[in-house]
Formats: sequence, C-alpha cells, structure tokens
Amino acid sequence: MRVAVLWSGGKESNLACQRVIAQGHEVAVLVTFIFDDWPSVCHPLSIMSLQSEALGMPHVTLRVAEPYKEAYRDSIRNLIRTDGVQGIVTGDIWIEEHRRWMESVCEGLGVQAIMPLWNENTRDLLNAVISSGFRPVFTCVKESWFDADWIGHQLDGQRVEALKSLHDRFGIDICGENGEYHTMVLDGPIFRQSIRIEEFAVERKGSVLLLRPHRLSSQRKEF
Repeated sequence: MRVAVLWSGGKESNLACQRVIAQGHEVAVLVTFIFDDWPSVCHPLSIMSLQSEALGMPHVTLRVAEPYKEAYRDSIRNLIRTDGVQGIVTGDIWIEEHRRWMESVCEGLGVQAIMPLWNENTRDLLNAVISSGFRPVFTCVKESWFDADWIGHQLDGQRVEALKSLHDRFGIDICGENGEYHTMVLDGPIFRQSIRIEEFAVERKGSVLLLRPHRLSSQRKEF
C-alpha cells in the first residue's frame, strides 16, 4: 500500500514510519500540515528538510485553515490524486480524540488511517525508539518539569530513566503525549544520512524552553 506519513520529525512519526515500511508499505510522501502556529519552533522545518533528504523521501507542507476537517479532507484528496496514497500513517499512541479525528477525516475518501503505535505501552515505545537506533534530541520542554539542560540532549537510556522518574513523581506522560516535551530525530535505521545540529540557542517562550537551530549539517552514512 502507498502511504503518506504525517510528519512532525519527532520520535513517534519516525518509529511509525519505520514500522509501516517493515509491514511492507511504500512511503510515498511525508506530510506536515501547517496551521496557526504549527509546526511550532518545537519542530523546525529546517530539520524536517534535512530529514527528508536523509530518508530519501519527499516532504510536503500543506497549509490548512478553518474549517479544518474539510481542509484536511481536501488535502488528502490531493494526495490520493497526485501520489496515489491509499493510507495515512500517524504516530498517535493513546489520545482517543486524535484517533477519532483522523478516522473521521479519512472516512469515505478511500484511504485507511494507519496507527502502528496505537495503544502500545509508552515505556515499551521509548525502549523501542532507543533499541531501534533512532537518535532523537529534545527540542522543547516545559519548565514545570524540565530545565535547559534537556534542550539539545539526546533521548538515551539515561534520559528515559529520568522521564520515568518524572512520571512517578508528577504523572507526566513519558512520551510527552500531553505536550510535556518534543523531540526531533537526527539519525536512525531508516536514515541514509546523519544530521547534526552544529550550533543552536535556547530560547524561552513563557514557561517553555525551545531549541533554535543556527547551523545544521548532514553526512552520508557508511553501511
């Protein structure tokens, strides 16, 4: 099946992309919907552009406005017509409202909503991200639970343990599904090139700390 992967550049969209490839689907395009302040500085388009090159997959940005549901449906109709898309892949895990929204958007269009991470244990998902070889870095954190030391740091085993501790103490979702934090992936098993953030600044927006990339590079990997 030819699919479009809804793309934030973060750990969930990357893991979902890897899984649908393993299931035998063909990724026709990575899709980022742009509306209001999304994608925010948490998910820089400059990094997404390098991810597209590193993955060898085209990336498109599609602007939508109210009424959002019909705008999404029009965009998906265009993807069906231009890219032969038969499925829409998301990295949703457990928020029921998100699942119902995507299923309702796809209803009657002849495309399937595919959610390869749905209802999986969040701790297992984090372990799968690490063990699969993905290299996410923190690009946005909320000061209620995190400090500036997290920004630009790789999501590794040590940070996973710290996230588990924060969950036990404050009840945060360890995958950040409620917006506690965001990541961008710089390398992984489906990447042909490795991305580097050579220079960045940490910015504050209210109680949120953000990574602002100043200089990026990529290097072809030797297999």
